[in-house]
Amino acid sequence: MRGHVAKKGDRYYVVVDLGRDHRNKRKQKWFSGYSRKKDAEKDLPRILNELEKGYKEPENITLEEYFNQWLSRKKRNVQPGTYEHYESYMRTHIIPGLGHLKISKLEPYHVESFMDEVHDKDLSQRSKKHIFRILSSALKSGKRYGIKEVIMEDIEAPKVNRKQIEYWTHEEVNKFMGSLKSKNHAMPIILALATGMRRGEILGLKWSHVDLENKKISVFNQLKKDDDGKWTISPQLKTSTSYRTIDIDDDTIELLKAHQRQQTKDKMKIGSDYIDLDLVCATSTGDTIKPTYLRTVFNRTIKKSGVRKISFHGLRHTHATLLLQNGVHPKVVQERLGHRSIQTTLDTYSHIIPGIQEIAATSIQQSLYGKKNTEPENVVPIAKNND
Repeated sequence: MRGHVAKKGDRYYVVVDLGRDHRNKRKQKWFSGYSRKKDAEKDLPRILNELEKGYKEPENITLEEYFNQWLSRKKRNVQPGTYEHYESYMRTHIIPGLGHLKISKLEPYHVESFMDEVHDKDLSQRSKKHIFRILSSALKSGKRYGIKEVIMEDIEAPKVNRKQIEYWTHEEVNKFMGSLKSKNHAMPIILALATGMRRGEILGLKWSHVDLENKKISVFNQLKKDDDGKWTISPQLKTSTSYRTIDIDDDTIELLKAHQRQQTKDKMKIGSDYIDLDLVCATSTGDTIKPTYLRTVFNRTIKKSGVRKISFHGLRHTHATLLLQNGVHPKVVQERLGHRSIQTTLDTYSHIIPGIQEIAATSIQQSLYGKKNTEPENVVPIAKNND
């Protein structure tokens, strides 16, 4: 940091250069109060020293300071739930482990030893991988601060075994549906099974996005927490492919019509106190249904019906599984679920698609030999000898 003495009119000033801003414009700080040049020159070292203590070049800041700046930028650019996820792992694990180090001193072996320490913690493999991914994302964004671009290059991410999806069989669905009696909370559960929509999408669904005549639901909103922790209807969905239109069956249409009639009765009964948010799934007063209470009703019905306990998200898996087992093309399932790509759908559900290996074998047989398998199983085709 440099400074000099400048004169304006009959006064002298200490001028300190702070560098250049994002437009390459010089940034300076002026200190006034000097009638004589020698007084300004005498004060210049003191001012520079004080500013040096409060100002740090990027490479001299600690990782804790850098991580806090990274979190602030993330808060502006990601969903509140995603930010909470980042912030929690940063505060709990990453900053306590690496925050004391200066950026200029950070080496790959520091990160490697930190991840070794994480590996030894009593955490799930999924949590360990989250820590690795968040740390990797933060460090890769720090190139302009002097963080080495390849600092995570040779450090292996924790392995996570594929999580088994939870879903119900056709028989379990029927058994559960027979016990589902809740007036307002039955509809979101039925919609989850009938459409594969996410919980937030169901609780944020508006009647204006339900076409009862053409039997379609358009997904444009979701119920989510805002920055203040309050539940609100948001037009921001998980991914761009989450905005979609889903065809619905006749029986679900009839249930929706009956549900709408019941809501109309509630409005007339409550009158001006009814909170009309145009929500398909709402309380008797029209307000949003809180996910925590929906989970309570869902678990209570599971216990009553005697079926295996699964999460509410398991209803989405159940929807996809039943479709695939009934021969619906994975591309259609992908579109209904709003997956980013068909690969996501196949990676999640390919092991439950019946006969997929058999179909593959038959397909390659037709390509190689130009015929269907009509020979006995113990006969091996032999190439003809033309000699």
